[in-house]
Amino acid sequence: MRSIVIFFLTLFGGFSASAQHALDFGLGASVNVGLQNEWAVQLKSQYHFNEKWSLFADYNLFFRRDVNTQNTEKYHEIALGGSYHVIHYQSIKIYTGLAYVFNDFPIQENNPDTSSLYKNSGTVNHLAKIQLLGTLPLGEKVLLFSEINLKSAGRRYDTFSFGLIYRLNS
Repeated sequence: MRSIVIFFLTLFGGFSASAQHALDFGLGASVNVGLQNEWAVQLKSQYHFNEKWSLFADYNLFFRRDVNTQNTEKYHEIALGGSYHVIHYQSIKIYTGLAYVFNDFPIQENNPDTSSLYKNSGTVNHLAKIQLLGTLPLGEKVLLFSEINLKSAGRRYDTFSFGLIYRLNS
């Protein structure tokens, strides 16, 4: 956990504190759209450097429960990308973004829901994702978020996430 916090701090450490508009940290849960027995704990950070654009980093720790062998497998995923604020309706904000994703999933190439739009280098997969994120303020600095992530590896790897965000600056 400590190394993840250090990673996020170093990722955003190069930006000037006086120039930043907002810095968000969040915690949530993800469920896999294509596989019901797979879920994840998500840590996210988002740096808003102006009114429309932001940079984000997501870390997901996936758990897959194999019912037959009573075994739980763990996989890691990190996404780095940018998003654009597209809609503001009352207090709801909608963002869309693109990201580079790397993970250690065992991708099943013969599955009909798997595409060929990814690169495998040893035990690490490299792919892209399109993110649609919505936020709803619950208080002055706390927001509720939900997002859908469409990944280039195929429908089996798409995820839906929800959770809470804490905004440091605004």
